[in-house]
Amino acid sequence: MTTTADRTAGPMRGARWALLLLVPVLLAGCGVLGGSGSTAGGGSSSATGQANGAQPWQVVVRGSATPTPTYSSGVPPYPSAGPTTGFLPLPAATRATPTPTCSPNTVHFSQIRALDVVPGTTSAVASWYNVGGYNLVEYRLTAISQDLKFGKQRDVGWVTVKPGAACGPMTATISGLDRTTGYVFSLDAVITRRSGDGTMAGTLLRSPVVRTK
Repeated sequence: MTTTADRTAGPMRGARWALLLLVPVLLAGCGVLGGSGSTAGGGSSSATGQANGAQPWQVVVRGSATPTPTYSSGVPPYPSAGPTTGFLPLPAATRATPTPTCSPNTVHFSQIRALDVVPGTTSAVASWYNVGGYNLVEYRLTAISQDLKFGKQRDVGWVTVKPGAACGPMTATISGLDRTTGYVFSLDAVITRRSGDGTMAGTLLRSPVVRTK
């Protein structure tokens, strides 16, 4: 005999079996939806990277050597022995000769010119042209040995010369030199500063190597 409870339990068991059969289908559907979302997100990230200008490869282009420069001025970029380049060796000195066009002016140290020197055995005579100038105080002459020796080199010292009449030749003798020794003779000028604050000195003339007898 069938009771009321049996009649009620029959449909409930059928509904449970239906739910158990639907669970795998629902889980599979969620996996598909999740995969689609991941793919969409990946596509969005890729699009963003391209929008930002990112490139997966670095492009390298083969270069070319820089051509040798040409000198438009026609002057080679190395020292020459010309009289106006300022490089050694200095040009041969010419003996000073007074000219009627000379006028005393301020001494300039912009260029070192050649000094004329006549050597002796243990002395030498230097000659130059005195341009004068209102601020000229004195000249100083020295000789620097070019025959180096071991240890401290001998200092010849300075010979002080008071300037004579402007626009005329001057000479000075420096002694105490060694025999058969090469010297470079240098002449400095001492002038008062334009501001009146003390004096300053600079090289005006310099000789090539001159050997004593």
